[in-house]
Amino acid sequence: MEKRKDKLIQEYIHDPYFTKEKYHDPSVCERCGVVFHDGIFEWLEEVPKDAQKIICPACRRIEDNYEGGIVYIEGDFWKKHEEEIKNLIKNTEESEMAYRPLERIIDIKEEDGKMIIRTTYEHLARRIGEAIHKAYKGELKLSYPEGKKYVRVWWRREE
Repeated sequence: MEKRKDKLIQEYIHDPYFTKEKYHDPSVCERCGVVFHDGIFEWLEEVPKDAQKIICPACRRIEDNYEGGIVYIEGDFWKKHEEEIKNLIKNTEESEMAYRPLERIIDIKEEDGKMIIRTTYEHLARRIGEAIHKAYKGELKLSYPEGKKYVRVWWRREE
C-alpha cells in the first residue's frame, strides 16, 4: 500500500509581537517586571541579577494599542450590575495573569450602551466571556476570524 503524499499543512499564525529570535535567558520587562526564563514568561519574586532588559510582547501590544481579543457586554443587566461585573473581570484577569503573564486587559470603556474590554491576547477575552456567562447566564457568542490569532466575544443579557 502506497503512502499518501498530500498532507494538510497548518499555516503558521503570524504574531508580530513574538520575535523569531529567542530572548536572552533571563530577560526582564522594564515596564511590568515579567521575567523570561527557561523559555517562558513568568512572574518571579526575585529578578536574576544577569537579566537583560526587554519590553515584553504584552507591554508592546498595550503601547501600540493592538488588541488580541475584544469582549462586548450588552443589554440592560450589566448596567445594573456594573460593579460586580467589573470585579469579576478584574479577578479573571488576575487569575489568568498568574498562569499566562502576557494576558492583560488593555482597557475597559463604555460605548453606545455597551461595555467593551480589549485584551492583549485571545485567551483572556474568552475567559472573561465564559466567566460572565457562568456567573450570570445570558447569551454568549465567540468568533475566531479564520487564520487570525484573535477572538471577538459577545455577551448579552436583558434584565
